[in-house]
Amino acid sequence: METKIMMLLMLVAVVFPLVLDRRLHKIGTQKLKALGMNRFNYDGESVLTAGGLILVCSSAITGIILIGILMLRGVNSELVRHGFLFVTGMITMAFWGWRDDCTSDREAKGFRGHFGVLWRERRMTSGMWKLIGGTSTAFCLSLSLSNSLWAGIVSFGLLALSPNIVNLFDLRPGRAIKVFWCLTVLAGAFGLWTSGASAAMANWIFWLPVFVASMLMFSHDAGGKIMLGDTGSNALGFAAGFSFVIGTPIYVQASMLVLFLCLQVAAEFCSFSRVIEQVGWLRRLDQWGRVTEAEHKKNQTGSSGLV
Repeated sequence: METKIMMLLMLVAVVFPLVLDRRLHKIGTQKLKALGMNRFNYDGESVLTAGGLILVCSSAITGIILIGILMLRGVNSELVRHGFLFVTGMITMAFWGWRDDCTSDREAKGFRGHFGVLWRERRMTSGMWKLIGGTSTAFCLSLSLSNSLWAGIVSFGLLALSPNIVNLFDLRPGRAIKVFWCLTVLAGAFGLWTSGASAAMANWIFWLPVFVASMLMFSHDAGGKIMLGDTGSNALGFAAGFSFVIGTPIYVQASMLVLFLCLQVAAEFCSFSRVIEQVGWLRRLDQWGRVTEAEHKKNQTGSSGLV
């Protein structure tokens, strides 16, 4: 790809989320409030949820513009196809998360909980619908992205599990975004190491708007003002999984799939929040950027005084 086109794409990928952020955040929060999308957080406070919808809209709009530029410039069809699959997959995964956010069915937790309700009550929970929808989406995308049975199995596993992995960590303000950053930086490092800078940049041009949008969302999420919800964590998880599928060799993908499977099994038997609290450096990383309890009380007092 020509350097000028690459520079133009990178400029669009960074600038458009910045331009869209304030307007989308204002419209998004108004719509979410109108829909009554308030849920209790880990501390028992009522907070607006499904804020990931703002992030998804910003990333999707920018992604569509990037696809349009590539098509107008006559850039190779594979990159356009990857962009189309990425934007379509992210929107679809966010939809299944949105569907879960809109329900009040919160009793069942984890795979065992959802399958338990299905077995005992013969009832489909919202989480089960999200599982079926996300798995079906991952299957369809893996058929388009893979050229062998083994690669298809690995990509299917990554795309199916990655949204849930990020969702598992979305139990404290800002944590899911940090996990997304860690995963994507890891995928980027492996991509640079194995593919070279030019190929890695081409693969990551559609991921860049998501990263920028997540940075803009971080202060709102970590500050306890709005929650990503399953809408946001599903979208971020999918973006992380997709970055491994298109940007890293098969052995890296297989290694990450094993890691995701281990985390998924571990989540059924232990609390990640408890583990994070017990490990010093994880606790400090987890608390970075988050509003402290004293600051939160001060903000609440200040807000009450204004009213």
